[in-house]
Amino acid sequence: MLKPVRIVLVGVGGYGHIYLDALTGRNLGAALVGVCDVNPAVAEKFPVLAERKIPVYPNLEAFFAADTADLAIIVSPVHFHTEMVLTCLRRGVHVLCEKPLCLTLDEAHRMEEATRETGKFLSLGYQLNYRKDVLALKRDILAGRYGAPKRLAVYHGFRRGANYYARNNWAGRITVNGREVFDSPFTNACAHNFQMLTFLLGDAMDTSCDVTGLEAELYRANPQVENYDIAALRFQTDRNAPILYYTAHPIRTACWGPVGVLEFEKGIVRYVNERPAIRGELADGTVIDYTQLDPGDGMQKLLDAIDGVRTGKAPVCGVKADIGHIRAVRMAQEQPIVPVRPELCQPMALDGDRFLCVENLEETFAACAQQWKLPREMGISLG
Repeated sequence: MLKPVRIVLVGVGGYGHIYLDALTGRNLGAALVGVCDVNPAVAEKFPVLAERKIPVYPNLEAFFAADTADLAIIVSPVHFHTEMVLTCLRRGVHVLCEKPLCLTLDEAHRMEEATRETGKFLSLGYQLNYRKDVLALKRDILAGRYGAPKRLAVYHGFRRGANYYARNNWAGRITVNGREVFDSPFTNACAHNFQMLTFLLGDAMDTSCDVTGLEAELYRANPQVENYDIAALRFQTDRNAPILYYTAHPIRTACWGPVGVLEFEKGIVRYVNERPAIRGELADGTVIDYTQLDPGDGMQKLLDAIDGVRTGKAPVCGVKADIGHIRAVRMAQEQPIVPVRPELCQPMALDGDRFLCVENLEETFAACAQQWKLPREMGISLG
């Protein structure tokens, strides 16, 4: 019988509870040997920790003073990622880090260098990259089945209100306590689909394309948010194929899209939904229906990391698969942010939460995507 892979989970109060549920509710061939969280009441919030006698530590230093692990899962805010990732790698521990990985290429290169020095992998929590259908599409792109990419467009948004921004001290912020966080729909909540596009255009199974230029319209609708909460972006890439991305939080729809169109020389790929239904059509009429493939487990990123510990094979989504998004976030943050005109912002109350919704925003961005344009190119101004 194989020994369980020993795992330490860093951050459990937010998205980390998804990992906690998987590790304590399923037999994954792994043992959760510790949880690190700054909240001293985390054990009361999650009774399973006491039931399973899983110790809780205030930080990684306290954990490593008492124990060790084979794999660390890091689900802390982005401004702690680099320090925590490097600490774990240098302790000889593989890492699965949730997105966004970091906010500078220098940090990314430091973490990649640490993986080479230690022989341990760093995988990222962009779950779309681990799906079997997405990987099949990427193999077809690399094999030249679709030809060279021409242009790509996606729109995607999550409605976020007062409760979302009040849940911590960094949501919607540019900096917190003097450290960059750049929290926005593009950087964080709706990052998956843009990152997947750069991943699909990478020149190998574990790389992304890079971005080389940007035209952008960034807006702030919610006056309590420091950063932008609406973005229309056109990135130039080193594949000579622009990526247009439209994303927002002040929308009426709880989850808007994603809807993606990827044009190539020999065909076109379309997808819809958070768990994407992907279909391709070649110029000769051949239809490639990726929905016929088993996409894999909903926590495939975790399963692949556990398997990687056992086999020594790094999961497909590492630092090189994120370079395009890391650079894109920095480029976007350098653009001006324009306040949305107050008359376009409509208050809405729902389920004990308060929202600001920008009038016709979803329809506007969908029309922009269909015509491959930014709002100002359609004669539309939100500011």
